[in-house]
Amino acid sequence: MKNNTYIKIAAAFFAIISFTLSWAEAAGDIPHAVTDRLQKIIPGTAPSEVRAAPVSGLFEARYGTTILYLSADGRYLIDGEMLDLESRTNLTDERIASARVEILNGLDESEMVVYAPKESKRTLTIFTDIDCPYCVRLHEEREELMDAGIKLRYLLYPRAGFNSSSYQKAVTVWCSEDRAAALTAAKSGEKLDKKSCENPVMSQMRLATSFGLQGTPHIVVDDGEVISGYMPAKKLIEKLGL
Repeated sequence: MKNNTYIKIAAAFFAIISFTLSWAEAAGDIPHAVTDRLQKIIPGTAPSEVRAAPVSGLFEARYGTTILYLSADGRYLIDGEMLDLESRTNLTDERIASARVEILNGLDESEMVVYAPKESKRTLTIFTDIDCPYCVRLHEEREELMDAGIKLRYLLYPRAGFNSSSYQKAVTVWCSEDRAAALTAAKSGEKLDKKSCENPVMSQMRLATSFGLQGTPHIVVDDGEVISGYMPAKKLIEKLGL
């Protein structure tokens, strides 16, 4: 198995540990050869789900948003995408999108910085970096998005990493009495008095890694689709059918 597969699985495990099924629930009617192999190659980590794959003789193991396929005898493992050539659909992408929705639905909005319209028609969950220029540009268009009925839910992802200046800004925003106002002020370049408290910034960074974040803003649509990078408000509104 490739090293980056182990990395993806580890990131997914730490991000979704509170959602992980017990091994007994995951195993179900799955062949012992499959469950035994998973225990050997990924010891101590129960998959989020194991089920029969669309192709006869293959089984699908999901760890967060990482999908693996194993043969029924546990001998062969496929780390890649499964395509349905007749329907022209990427079955793996569909499963990953579904997993994103499941994981995000399992989060409490009290763990996010939320900007909500009077009537929410669609929802965007956005991994944001306070110091990212394109994140700032997207945030400046929040009123236009909310006027269209789009709820914005921010998760904090300081790209510079733990204990960086961006990380401290994220913690300060989280520890502020009015997080939404503090985030807007920070993105506007206002210097906030440093604050510290128990916070979910590191767990949100791990979640972003498990979601395959490569840059910010990293936008997850409520159907599980990912938009990597900035998209102008007008195009976002059109894309969401609003």
